[in-house]
Amino acid sequence: MRVWQRYIVVTCIMSVAVLWSFYCSTPVQRTETRTAVEIENDKFLDPEAKGGEVFRVLFTSDKYVVMQRRYESTIKKIADEGGDKYMCSSIASYDKFNEARESIMRVWLYPDSGKLMKIRSVKPTFLMEIDQILLEDVQRWNFAYPKKVVNPTRFEILYRVVLQKKLSDDQIMKEIREQIKQQH
Repeated sequence: MRVWQRYIVVTCIMSVAVLWSFYCSTPVQRTETRTAVEIENDKFLDPEAKGGEVFRVLFTSDKYVVMQRRYESTIKKIADEGGDKYMCSSIASYDKFNEARESIMRVWLYPDSGKLMKIRSVKPTFLMEIDQILLEDVQRWNFAYPKKVVNPTRFEILYRVVLQKKLSDDQIMKEIREQIKQQH
C-alpha cells in the first residue's frame, strides 16, 4: 500500500470516528407515548391543581390513587389495599367504552366519633351504576385523627373515574347476550 493510499484510509477512518461520536452524543428526540387520558390523569393528581376538596381519587379498573390536598395534620384516610383492589374489580365490569368522568361527593362526619354521618353526591357522573359504586367506596372509608380532634366535619372528595374499553365489540356483545340469557 502506498503512502497516499494509507493517508486516504486513515482520513476516512478518522472521519467516520468523528461523525460517529457526533451522532452518538446528540440527544435523541423522544416522542410522547402517553395517551391523552394518562396526561389528563396526571393533571388531575397534580398537587398544584386548583380545588377546595380534601381528597382526590383517581379510580380506574387498574389503579386506585388517593391524594390528600388539605387538612393533612388533622385527618388521614386509613389505607385499605384490599378494599381498593375490590373497588377496582367492581368497576372493571363497566370497561366497555372509553370514558372519563368526574364526580364530587360531600361527606359529613360525627364531630364526637369521626364516623361517617352522611354522604351526598354534589356532582354525579350521570352513570347510575358508577355513582352507586362511588357511594359504596366512600362508605368503606375510615379516618384517623392525629390531633384527637375531628376536623373537618364536612368536606368534599373529587373523583375521576376512567373507564377503558378492553374488549372487542364482538366480545362485549357476546358478554351482554350471556347476561340477557341468565336473566330469563
